[in-house]
Amino acid sequence: MKKIIQKAGYLIILVIGFGLCMLPQVGLLLQLKIKNELMQYFGFLLTIIIYILAIWLILKLLQKVTGTKIFKRHSGSFFKKYLAGMGMLLFSEYILGILNFLFNGENQTENNAAIMQLFSQQNSVKLTMVLMVVVFAPICEELFFRALVINTIKLKFFNINWAAVLISGILFGLLHSSDTIISALMYVTMGIILGAIYVKYDNIKLNIAIHTTNNLIALIPILMMIW
Repeated sequence: MKKIIQKAGYLIILVIGFGLCMLPQVGLLLQLKIKNELMQYFGFLLTIIIYILAIWLILKLLQKVTGTKIFKRHSGSFFKKYLAGMGMLLFSEYILGILNFLFNGENQTENNAAIMQLFSQQNSVKLTMVLMVVVFAPICEELFFRALVINTIKLKFFNINWAAVLISGILFGLLHSSDTIISALMYVTMGIILGAIYVKYDNIKLNIAIHTTNNLIALIPILMMIW
């Protein structure tokens, strides 16, 4: 009975962590509802503060689960690992993007379309989106989906790498809106690749760097179209 209660507690930790990843959107929604342009920057600051708080709380949850520091020193070539990870990620997105276009006629995912629409809003919203997409979302999502989810599953439930990576990838896919099976598979595959990289190298800084670069690459065409 005690073990069941403990496992339920760790499941609650994961639910809280998932909620923390979603929480910054409250600030963004508030920002979109405010009509006064000056006051919209209050929504911008609120979103950033919520993100910082969410990241801090996820780090606290990680400390509780693992009992160790998440940001560790690593030996070996960071740049080679980074290039290999980026290559796998971009290749999978390219192949699945082609399939999504061929079978569904879509040249972008529903998630990217929503991001593009947000970039058509006021300058304060554009600034929020740039910081969210390139800075805060990669940090928050990697700390939760890779570090917290994978470590919680492996340490508290079952020490099976592929299962932890798969669950992490599916949860990551659920966070990103999709209207086709292939576009949903694109985000799940991205989550699985990032999860495999984390399990192999145990370097969350590497994951954050890869995720940030991937988001930046996706963001550049959007910025070129609207500015």
